[in-house]
Amino acid sequence: MKVVYYGHYLTYFEVGRVEFLRQQGIPISEVDQKVHLPVVEATVRYVRPARLDDLLDVRCWVSERKRASFRFAYEILNERGETVASGATLHACWDPATSRMIAVPDWLVAIMPVVDRA
Repeated sequence: MKVVYYGHYLTYFEVGRVEFLRQQGIPISEVDQKVHLPVVEATVRYVRPARLDDLLDVRCWVSERKRASFRFAYEILNERGETVASGATLHACWDPATSRMIAVPDWLVAIMPVVDRA
């Protein structure tokens, strides 16, 4: 059909949040040494198909933060600036040393301001 497979959009979301963290000055490899951020929920709204060979722009921001979790929101645009898909992933904060949920660490809060784009 010459369109991007629907499952790839979650991979695009992951690339978006990894780059978001890198732009905030902390690579995901460094984050992962201190706290794990498992995805506990994911949603995708498909607006129009992305075509094979389209260059896509993935926009990512923190849309919500609670004590021990936060939500990334995403918008994927094609080269014409049209929204291809939007969605969100909810992440828990997990201490790799104790295997328990923890509050979002202050150092992570500091680099992830909540943005309301509604």
